[in-house]
Amino acid sequence: MKSKPSAKATLRSPTTRETEAIADAADRISKRRKRVQASIEGYDAGECRIGPKHSDGRGWSGQLTDAFGTTSEDFANVTLNQTLNALPLSEDSLSRMTNAVLATVDGTRPKDEIEAMLTSQMVVTHALAMDFMGRARRAEHVTQLDSCGGLAVKLLRTFTAQVEALAKLRRGGEQTVRVEHVHVHAGGQAVVGNVNQREAGGLNESSEQPHAAGQPRALTFTPGTPVRSAHPQRQPVPVASGKGKAPLPNARRRKG
Repeated sequence: MKSKPSAKATLRSPTTRETEAIADAADRISKRRKRVQASIEGYDAGECRIGPKHSDGRGWSGQLTDAFGTTSEDFANVTLNQTLNALPLSEDSLSRMTNAVLATVDGTRPKDEIEAMLTSQMVVTHALAMDFMGRARRAEHVTQLDSCGGLAVKLLRTFTAQVEALAKLRRGGEQTVRVEHVHVHAGGQAVVGNVNQREAGGLNESSEQPHAAGQPRALTFTPGTPVRSAHPQRQPVPVASGKGKAPLPNARRRKG
């Protein structure tokens, strides 16, 4: 006895918060720049023709060239062809994968050909890493799991290195160090720059003394400067200036 196919469940209407989220997403999408897209025609024996989705072929060619950060149509066509040939494609996935590649490259906005090539490599690296992670999940033997998992890890590390290389190219090879927080405890001072200040007790840093890199600077001592006590009610202790000699008191305790 055959069971009757169940009727399609009726979907509920979106809630108020879901409606607000949908409107917010639509607003943000409308403000983003439209990515260049392509259509696939004449797929036969692994070969196809990539063209525009509209009648302005010259305008589409300009979009494609600009997406790869170049003025050369040949460079844009060759780079796109190389990227697609490095990906696992089928007739069903060719159109989606082509537009996904174009969206990634166009969204990255490469400034020149070097950045465009690096971005194309990142697309392939990411796609292969996801493919091998899927194979690792479907693996039935430990050897296959170890092989696919290891390749996926290597590809993910390569992708991270490619992202760092692209960021380094865009900042001109310079490294920016930003200090988020500086904590100065009670009684301390935060000083930026060269310091040449007389310290308590007559110690000051001599700016005239030469010193080697990594060696402590020479300190000079100015005699005659009183040493202040940390206690506010105590008197300063005079420091001998070196003139004359004073007898030392007997340190032994006197008897009875």
